[in-house]
Amino acid sequence: MIERAEADGRVVLTLDKDFWQLALQRPNPLKRCGVILFRVYPAIPETLEPIIHSTLRTGHLWVGHVSIVTKDGIEMIPTGGP
Repeated sequence: MIERAEADGRVVLTLDKDFWQLALQRPNPLKRCGVILFRVYPAIPETLEPIIHSTLRTGHLWVGHVSIVTKDGIEMIPTGGP
């Protein structure tokens, strides 16, 4: 999935910490895509929808980053891409 996102220049939204970790440890830095891990409890639509919308409206440049979003904020980790 990460290779497809990189090829298409997309941002991946996930609840899967293992996927996020794989993206972070990828040998080649993300150059065209980004990954956003949502750590929100409970992970149900009523809880997720408002935080996803507010996160995407922040205007952050997600490309080249692996990010974590919690109720307390956003942490963005550059992967060495642009």
